[in-house]
Amino acid sequence: MDLIDTGNLETIVFTSIFGIFGIYHLLSFLVLKHKVLFYYFIVILGLTLHWSLYFFIGGAFGDTISKIADKASLSTAMITTLGLLLFTKNYLDINGNDHPKLSKTYKVFISLVASLPLFHITNNLIFGIGWLNDSFVLLAALLAMLSIFLNIFSGFQLFRKHQLNRYYLYSYTPILLAALLYTGTWFLKRGFDFDAGTIVLITSILVTLQLILFSLLISFKFKAIEYEAMKIQLDANTILQSEVDRQTKKLQLAKGVLEDQNKELEKVNQLKNKLFSLLTHDVRAPLNNFIVIIELIQAELADSELKAVTEQLKSEISDKISMVNGLLQWSYKQLDGMTVDKKFCDLEQIFGNIANEFERLANDKGVTIELQISHSKLLIDENMLNVILRNLISNAIKFSPSGQKIVLWSKRSGGYIDVGVKDFGVGMNTDWFEDLEKDGKPQTRKGTKGEKGTGFGLLIAKDFVAMNGGELICESEVNKGTNFILRFTIAALDQTPNPTVLDATQERG
Repeated sequence: MDLIDTGNLETIVFTSIFGIFGIYHLLSFLVLKHKVLFYYFIVILGLTLHWSLYFFIGGAFGDTISKIADKASLSTAMITTLGLLLFTKNYLDINGNDHPKLSKTYKVFISLVASLPLFHITNNLIFGIGWLNDSFVLLAALLAMLSIFLNIFSGFQLFRKHQLNRYYLYSYTPILLAALLYTGTWFLKRGFDFDAGTIVLITSILVTLQLILFSLLISFKFKAIEYEAMKIQLDANTILQSEVDRQTKKLQLAKGVLEDQNKELEKVNQLKNKLFSLLTHDVRAPLNNFIVIIELIQAELADSELKAVTEQLKSEISDKISMVNGLLQWSYKQLDGMTVDKKFCDLEQIFGNIANEFERLANDKGVTIELQISHSKLLIDENMLNVILRNLISNAIKFSPSGQKIVLWSKRSGGYIDVGVKDFGVGMNTDWFEDLEKDGKPQTRKGTKGEKGTGFGLLIAKDFVAMNGGELICESEVNKGTNFILRFTIAALDQTPNPTVLDATQERG
């Protein structure tokens, strides 16, 4: 291009202004990392380089430098045009999803503007075709003007999309006037020789004004971005709070329903347990009376055959009493929690009492009860221990053949105190409790003389041992007997006896 010489002072002033704008927005981009700042920096870089060429085009540095500067003006003009296209596309938020045709048009213009300097430089360095060079120069001027009109058209097209788009369109007047003056003067200078210094000065002023307006637009852009981000955050917070409130209300309603259901279930459960306990208690007394009546009848009978029948009847009633006793103990345990009153118990005394209590039943079966006491003190609830031992002794007698013995034993070994009931009878399945959890109810078994075992006794024994901090262990072999072990840690002896209450709803065993 035949650029117009407007004086070195004018060149220095406006080149410095453009350079200061460029440095400021480059630093802003490095800090804020927003693309619109970088694209604006490209615009200013192109303008600064383009205006700096006036130092060399006038010929003060020789004809060769002047020709190189003249040819470089196409590249600097295209850098400015490329920056304007990218800046406008980003500022107006032109994308392929919302504005496919407009976005595609910008891509075509950007490709042409970016590639034209490459073709121009290649032709000058390699081919040197004069008419092709002039064609590139004319095409560059045409692309620059068309790019400005495309930006103005985009501003009109997206005028109502955002308030910032209106500001962009309003602020575009200086660069449009500058482009028309500059391009028109350049075309006239190709055919006529005249002094265009005043026009260039006006163009420089218009471009400077345009840079100021674009800088203001960018500040408005960032304020709008900050406002929209804040609005999005506030909207998100409102939605989140609304959702939290909604879910809280649902949870509160669900909690209320659940509490009501739990209250109803608790009432039903308490009623069930009380009825169960009352029924069991009322059934036990008549059964005990039956035993007494049968014994009176036996005392009057001389017929051995009738005595055998009454003996069998008494045995069956005794089984039922044992079952009812188990149910009664179980139902008591379920009522509103059960107090565990631990104290140091004398095992010799307790074992002796238990042996005396079951002496008649053992003699009737032809079974002897033997005591083996190696350790005589245990911290435990005495009533619960009696219930446990009664259930285990009753089972041992039930499942032992005539002529066998049952051993009631205790010992201290390692870190444990063990209390046990051992028999040499039919044996049992050591996984009885796992089977109970699977089936949901105890399994009925028959003793060596047809006595019925309900399984309630073992269930109560296991729970009572657990409530006292111990473990019920079953060792058994078929036809070789069973050994039930109540195992407690030695640490239990160091505890101060202190009554504790366990909630009946607590899971045990």
